[in-house]
Amino acid sequence: MFIAIEHEIHDPEKFRTCAEEVFPLPDELYVHQFYPASDMSKAVCLYEAPSIEVLSEYLDGKLGEASTQHYFQVLADHAIGLPEKEVA
Repeated sequence: MFIAIEHEIHDPEKFRTCAEEVFPLPDELYVHQFYPASDMSKAVCLYEAPSIEVLSEYLDGKLGEASTQHYFQVLADHAIGLPEKEVA
């Protein structure tokens, strides 16, 4: 499933450091896009994962208190610009 995430970044430097620990991703997770705000106050990304729970458990554990994540499943039939084929 496609999952969008809005990262509310509390500490940009810590977020950058923690984000480096996210990679390499486990085989069941795939990131398609990452869009940070110019001031690094927030970021939006698009992942594929088996569930929000699997993705949030992994990312929240890696990102810690540097950011708060808001997750939602993308309604793929009505989305614009999704990859044509899911990989997860």
